[in-house]
Amino acid sequence: MLDFSFAEIAIVLVIALVVLGPEKLPRAARGLGRWVGTAKGYMRNLTAELDRETRASDLRKELEEAHRLLKEKAGEAESSMRGEMTDLKDKVTPRNPFSDTASSIEAQTRSLGDSISDKPSAPDNKDKT
Repeated sequence: MLDFSFAEIAIVLVIALVVLGPEKLPRAARGLGRWVGTAKGYMRNLTAELDRETRASDLRKELEEAHRLLKEKAGEAESSMRGEMTDLKDKVTPRNPFSDTASSIEAQTRSLGDSISDKPSAPDNKDKT
């Protein structure tokens, strides 16, 4: 921080002794010591708070990134599971054997109806009375 040599400190103490006198110098030194201690405490608290805020900001960024990745992976897993469930549903759902038979009968009926309508109609053998 501040670099003071022993000579500089000695000069300041001699000037303070001359200006304040021997009676007031100890009291002024105590006051100066308290003031320096309080300033150091404030600086220590300020740096600790800045460190906490920096760590909190970094953790917040990491948490947001993890949340984004988690949402992305969850979406992929959900779409994959939906596809698997659809495949399983198709495999498990029983086929209706009657629907195939019904469509086969319907086709045969249509073809018979078409063949009957193509044949000339037979004369009526009704008795005329």
